[in-house]
Amino acid sequence: MAEKIGIIGAGMAGITAARKLTDAGHKITVFEKSGGTGGRLSTRRTDYGNFDHGAQYITARSAPFRAMMTGLSNAGAVALWEPVGKTSDNEWHVGTPGMSGLVKPLLIGFEVKKRTRIVDITRKDDEIVCTDEDGNADRFDRVIVATPSPQAYTLLSPVDPVFGVLNTIVYMPCWTSMFAFSEPIETLPDHYRGAHTESLSWLARNSSKPQSIGIETLCAQAGAQWSKDNLEMDKAQALAAMKDALETMADQTLKPIYAEAHRWRYALVDKPFGTAYLASHDQRLFAIGDGMLGGRVEAAFESARQLCDHLRREIS
Repeated sequence: MAEKIGIIGAGMAGITAARKLTDAGHKITVFEKSGGTGGRLSTRRTDYGNFDHGAQYITARSAPFRAMMTGLSNAGAVALWEPVGKTSDNEWHVGTPGMSGLVKPLLIGFEVKKRTRIVDITRKDDEIVCTDEDGNADRFDRVIVATPSPQAYTLLSPVDPVFGVLNTIVYMPCWTSMFAFSEPIETLPDHYRGAHTESLSWLARNSSKPQSIGIETLCAQAGAQWSKDNLEMDKAQALAAMKDALETMADQTLKPIYAEAHRWRYALVDKPFGTAYLASHDQRLFAIGDGMLGGRVEAAFESARQLCDHLRREIS
């Protein structure tokens, strides 16, 4: 029996659930508070090039996730990134022309309401009512919340106490910086992972990825502890600290033609819950996401996949 299902959050977990449930014949509406889809599979587009300032690449270990990556590759939405100096044996999948492009083929057949922040979930009769910040309300048979767990806790714990455990999931933040240069910076690697300084633990030359436009673009990310300690730092100060660290690595003064910083408040899952999803006692409300199983993009996919398998058995 087809149902009307609302999904809050258009990251990998929410989009995976929407895709699978749409394919199963249900009517799906996705609410996304930002102007784009993909969550941390995010690409900042500028006049100076594109920056994957969230997840830098994806690995695929399980058969279901590898199958999805193959399908997205066949659709032209995914390519392999082989940066100079890559030592991992795992394939690094990236979206084209940026990480946000990875989810685009999955968005067919259901409604996505962007720039719509759901602020309240209530039960009314036999339905679940989702109300946005403008007071608009939509009614559903079931609702899936696919946001970082602190946000899911705020929405769901007042409705059903079972969701109170969502506050045991711990995230670490991440400050990310984006730089464009008129000339290549030869003294910097295509990628770096480590602890060069507290304010530089990851570097990616975005311009080394498939379908780049050629201009030198770099994304640098600070360490989790530094990001936590400086979470409320002014953006300009955070950018300056990360630029200083990048200059130390490059062993030269850098003069970017574009520089910007972005703070991811819920970037890395430090302590996951341990099960794929949480369900209300009446099986009408659910929480999914990478916070359930772990910090990788594949964990968000697996959380949604297991819930959809459950719903296939539940809905008859």
